[in-house]
Amino acid sequence: MKWKLFPTSGYTPITEDPVEHFQKMVLPCITLAVGQIAIYMRLLRSDMIATLQQDFILLAKAKGMRSRRILFRHALRPSSLTLLTVAGLNVGTLIGGALIVEVLFQIPGMGFMLQEAISTRQIVAFQSLVAIIAIIYVLVNFGVDLLYTVLDPRIRNERASS
Repeated sequence: MKWKLFPTSGYTPITEDPVEHFQKMVLPCITLAVGQIAIYMRLLRSDMIATLQQDFILLAKAKGMRSRRILFRHALRPSSLTLLTVAGLNVGTLIGGALIVEVLFQIPGMGFMLQEAISTRQIVAFQSLVAIIAIIYVLVNFGVDLLYTVLDPRIRNERASS
């Protein structure tokens, strides 16, 4: 606050002034991301440790593959399935957090509209916004399920044989 590096409220569209837009978006983005990053890092770390103890990783090491290639090519994909599941479920948390962040940082968006609808008792607007948010949540989780087939060939092969 003293250094005035980042504005604490307001919104500037990216088409008007890209530099000011990113300056005003830094604090809201950090607010939303900090809590989730720790969860994702711990989850990915524990999954990577379990994956690196699998037989196919031992085989890749025995073939003489570089550690970097083993990590990114063979271990990251199976380890990211749990991360993808948690990310899909945490979309609800991020949506709720974004609604609060929009009100706190005075960013015009669905959260700001929701707060206005509540304060002015516009029941139809409130119900419509909640329905839109619920639809977005369901669509994101559907997209997560579709991504499983891309990341895990076992699921893809199982669906093809069914």
